[in-house]
Amino acid sequence: MEKMPFGEFCRVFGINPRNRIIEFFLEMRELDFSIGDVAKETKLSRATAYNVIEDLLEKGYLIPTRKVSGGQLYKLNVNKEEVKILIKAFNFVLSGLVREYENKRKEKVYA
Repeated sequence: MEKMPFGEFCRVFGINPRNRIIEFFLEMRELDFSIGDVAKETKLSRATAYNVIEDLLEKGYLIPTRKVSGGQLYKLNVNKEEVKILIKAFNFVLSGLVREYENKRKEKVYA
């Protein structure tokens, strides 16, 4: 089964290229990625990924980290207040999924 290009965060906040990229960086917040990597993992075109990442850079949601083989890598700016709120929202959505999974698991055990 192929992984969906978006997760629960996008289902809650809207499935669009910007949210798909934000969700990707929230999931991998400690790592840095090239635009090509982001495009591949989110199943977006490189042009779309480039445009969205450029906007997120301008707003301070992402920061450039280092260059590898001439390509710039980016990561989530965890020091920005808005990003801290997004991280809390992301974690809240995930905790809801965990509770839902645990409830289904208990139902199967008792059924």
